[in-house]
Order: sequence, then structure tokens, then C-alpha cells
Amino acid sequence: MQNKKTLTSTSGYNLVQTDVLAQSGDILRTSFEVEDPNEDAIGRFGSLLEAERFIKLLCHLN
Repeated sequence: MQNKKTLTSTSGYNLVQTDVLAQSGDILRTSFEVEDPNEDAIGRFGSLLEAERFIKLLCHLN
């Protein structure tokens, strides 16, 4: 089971925290996804800092 929560939205890119849950509801793994304006995942990261840096990079390219 997964639990997704949008943390921020910057220049059309969403930063989403995704928690993979055990049947008991305990968090097994957390990852951070960057979604494009169409809400398609374009990057998955193990740390919040990496995901934030990726969004900054994307913003500089536009």
C-alpha cells in the first residue's frame, strides 16, 4: 500500500512524498517523486534534498 502527499508545487512541478506501508500501517520506505505539470513522475529520489535540487535544475532549464 502507498500513501502519497504533495509537499510543494514549483513552476508546475510537484514534489510528492510517497510512503510504502506495511499491512500494519507502518512505513517501510519513503521516497520523493517529482511530477511534471501532467502529474507524470519524472524523477524518484531517496532524499528530500535531492528532489528539491532536481526541481531547481528543471526550473533553470525552462
